Amino acid sequence: MTKQRVIVLTTGGTIASEPGENGLNVSGAMSGESLLGRVALPPSQDLEVEVRSILQKPSNAISLDDLVTLSRQCQSLEQDPDVIGIVITHGTDTLEETAHFLDITLSLQSCALIMTGSQRAPHEEGTDAFRNLANAITVASEPCMRGIGVTVVFNESLYAARSVRKLNSYRVNGFGAPDVGPLGYVDGQRVYLAQIPCRAAPLPLGVSLPRIDILSSYLDASPLLVEAAVASGAQAVVVEGLGRGHVPPTWLEAIGEATRGGVPVAVVSGCPEGPVNTRYEFPGSLASLQAHGAIAVRDLSARKTRLTLAVLLSTHGSEDMTARFEQIMS
Repeated sequence: MTKQRVIVLTTGGTIASEPGENGLNVSGAMSGESLLGRVALPPSQDLEVEVRSILQKPSNAISLDDLVTLSRQCQSLEQDPDVIGIVITHGTDTLEETAHFLDITLSLQSCALIMTGSQRAPHEEGTDAFRNLANAITVASEPCMRGIGVTVVFNESLYAARSVRKLNSYRVNGFGAPDVGPLGYVDGQRVYLAQIPCRAAPLPLGVSLPRIDILSSYLDASPLLVEAAVASGAQAVVVEGLGRGHVPPTWLEAIGEATRGGVPVAVVSGCPEGPVNTRYEFPGSLASLQAHGAIAVRDLSARKTRLTLAVLLSTHGSEDMTARFEQIMS
């Protein structure tokens, strides 16, 4: 009988850190084999766990090209009928971005894809590295997780890729899902799934991803930020708006010039919770931005909106971008 397999892809991060000569953590220094060798795996004679080191770097160094490569590798693995789950270990700083990117570019109908990391390095007191990885492997091997999409497992909780956010810089309960909460939890060998996330069909992925800039708005911010992003080559801009999606009134013309020039401008809320909304009417409100061609994006952070735009632009032009976002977000 052929064993079912869970493939662990390691990319570095705190979960793969070792102490350096100066006493600071060297992210990605520990090999995937060394990490897995210290993990108590789920007791099963029919399950084989294989580790492959893909990257060995801190997550601040993950590039757009790395994301495309990782998606292609996961796509190949999910087509293997013996592979029931994929686990990716990742640095926590950009884990939510990689999770979202893989979620919108992969089908995962017959394969679970779990991402995890740690807030404390394996050699540090009270490390969460081995517990998180063991839990991720347990969740990846559960039949109920197939077809769910990319799930982040952290501190015994399960989160959908679309809603997960890093909420704390150092605590072991560093991740959460504002507004929607966790999908469920893992307790030893028991996986409990309380919610099933809605997912759109995977988006086609081009050979490479375009540059897209994120701009945060704030009190009396200069519109030169928008102009500089466009002039320096950004193929789209994501505006992290105030409150319900507002910007200083001086930004209106710069945003209008960008959209008229074929550069999509998406607007999200900079608040940790709550979507953008067109309930206000004043210069710089979301309604006025839409009148100047901007795209209102609900329920996605700026960082995830950036990657969604990048995937869309990797295979299509900027036409009908609002309608395409509506299909994804519905």
